[in-house]
Amino acid sequence: MTIIRVPIILWALMVLELRRRGAGKGESGAFLLGRQQGFSAQATNYLCYDDLDPQACRYGAVTFHAAGYAALWQYCREKKVEVLADVHTHPGKSVEQSPIDRRNPMLPVVGHIATILPNYGYTPWWSLKDVGIYEYLGDLKWRAYGPSKEQRRIRLTIW
Repeated sequence: MTIIRVPIILWALMVLELRRRGAGKGESGAFLLGRQQGFSAQATNYLCYDDLDPQACRYGAVTFHAAGYAALWQYCREKKVEVLADVHTHPGKSVEQSPIDRRNPMLPVVGHIATILPNYGYTPWWSLKDVGIYEYLGDLKWRAYGPSKEQRRIRLTIW
């Protein structure tokens, strides 16, 4: 099981940016990028969906298109990074996956991690307590990770 280590400053910057982009009215999202190192991965940066696909968050919900994926893969090749997880916001307090989320993984690759922030990103940036974390198992099946630190696939770190 791969643990994704995310520096708390990087996480905070991403959460605050997603909050700003959604402006309390619409969903926003980003890909966490970095490098895999054995059974752990280190996040080094993030790319917001609408920087890759300007139409991605235009209508209040995320709809990511082929041009955005092409830009993502080009960026990953150039910077020698890989997608470690995706993060998107939901309205309200629930961080449960919607039926649309379950049927449309951002990366339909077994082991991919998807995270959901509540309240359009208006959530504590220093904690994962209120964040939904899901692992894609294939065949449109997911494993949810609870709030226990031992179960989490993402860990906030000092650096």
